[in-house]
Parts: sequence; structure tokens; C-alpha cells
Amino acid sequence: MKQFIGFLAASIVLTVLFRWYSQETTTEGDGTVRLQSEHEHFHMHVDLPPGMQIQPGDTLEVLSLPKIEGQTVGEIVYPSRIRLSKASWLRRNLIKRSSLLEVGELVEHP
Repeated sequence: MKQFIGFLAASIVLTVLFRWYSQETTTEGDGTVRLQSEHEHFHMHVDLPPGMQIQPGDTLEVLSLPKIEGQTVGEIVYPSRIRLSKASWLRRNLIKRSSLLEVGELVEHP
């Protein structure tokens, strides 16, 4: 009986932690996408709407693409709808801590 109660308590705790970790809040807004496509590199920068800020663990989606035919040269600037999914406090802190470990491994690696 004690084992069953322990298993039940552990599964409840794991379920609560998983739901907390998976929780996201989503906001949308209008942003500006700057797409730079050159021979040596490809770069994309998104100017977010006021009040929208990205933090570790968040996901940003650019919802529209420009209508381009053929090859592009230089920078393309176009407006797009932006969707930002904010990570939960638990996920954000786990990602911050794990990324600090990974950066340390890169720096210390011979």
C-alpha cells in the first residue's frame, strides 16, 4: 500500500511539473522582417512590436513571407504578422542554466 501511495504521489508531482514546464502564453503583433541574402551569408532580423520581448525558451514565428520571384540581392524589408510563444518560468530557468553549462563547455574545450 505504501508503494502504491508513493507511486501515486510521484506521478502527480511529475504531471504537475510537466504541465508547468509545457505551459505557454501566446501573443501576436505586427513586426518588420529584415532578410539579408548574399553570396556568403543569410541573415534575418525581426523588429518586434512595442511591448513584445524575447527571453530564453520563447519561440518566435514569422507568419507571412514576401512574394519573391527569382534571385534576391541585398536586403529585403517587409511587414509581417509575428507570433510569440512565451515559455513558462520553469522552462525559461532550466534553459538559462543549461545554456550556461553549454557555453562553459565550449569555452573550456581545448
